Amino acid sequence: MARGGLRLFAVVLSITSQLIVPCKSFYEKGSDVITLTKKNFDGEVHHTDMLYVVEFYREGCGYCQLLTPEYEKLAGSLKHMVKVGAVNTERESYVAGNHGDPENPISGVPTIKLFKPKWDSKVLGEQDVIVYNGERKAKAMAEFMMSHMPSLVKRVTAANLHKLQGSTSPSALLFTEKSSTAPLWKALSIEYRGRILLGEVSKDETSVCKQFGITEFPTIIALPAGASGPGDRYGGSIGFK
Repeated sequence: MARGGLRLFAVVLSITSQLIVPCKSFYEKGSDVITLTKKNFDGEVHHTDMLYVVEFYREGCGYCQLLTPEYEKLAGSLKHMVKVGAVNTERESYVAGNHGDPENPISGVPTIKLFKPKWDSKVLGEQDVIVYNGERKAKAMAEFMMSHMPSLVKRVTAANLHKLQGSTSPSALLFTEKSSTAPLWKALSIEYRGRILLGEVSKDETSVCKQFGITEFPTIIALPAGASGPGDRYGGSIGFK
């Protein structure tokens, strides 16, 4: 090969090497998105009381690549409230074909499904599976997931407070200015069901607020089983640590 040809070859090789970028795994170690495989799918998704959203993807799919940053945002915003996982359909073809929703097989990617436990069922693992067909943006996906979040939170008033105070289970009361139940409080009511009763008191329940000395919102009062006293107080921002 002539010297000029060698130089041209070297230039082409240099440009090509810059264009070939190693493909990173979609959801690497440390991500809030849980990597689901044949080994952990059943235990993670089918044996939990929490809502579980799962993305089925393929690494070579351009639409899947576009979804990845939004899905990462979704996982971060719903942390501790909704579990967020992902299945690589090429590496985990068994899971893609046997994930508990035979009526809606995976026919294209990305596919997003919400696994919703039947909380009133006595059989662990019974779920409704809902295919998400909305906008592929973190906010839109989060709103959809939270719309399916159930609530075991009891609305506490002056008329029914005595029932909670006479309970054989410990309880926690959230005194709030908001008219709707916070998603985090809903999630906690599911996570601690059967162990801690979660209640919610509106600021308009002035007699209840006065009884517990509440002047700032939000405030949480923790009550031991059968307690009628003031309980332990927690104020400030509410969230997981």
